[in-house]
Amino acid sequence: MAENTVKVDISFQSLLQAISSLGVAEKHQLLELLEAELFPDDEDSTEDIAEIQSARADYTAGDYMTFDEYRAKRAERSA
Repeated sequence: MAENTVKVDISFQSLLQAISSLGVAEKHQLLELLEAELFPDDEDSTEDIAEIQSARADYTAGDYMTFDEYRAKRAERSA
């Protein structure tokens, strides 16, 4: 799908006023657009998504260690 790009000459102050007049849902849409523009490489890779899904599955299965358990185990090793 081709997108049309339109450049508009608008002052930053006018832009701020326009943004302040938006509703919450529209501001969220704007935020998503800005984040996509500012952080284009921030998307999760296929490997990241697989790792997250694996970690969630481990957690659901009860295969995890709490931070307190980890700290106690580490203290045992260094004692």
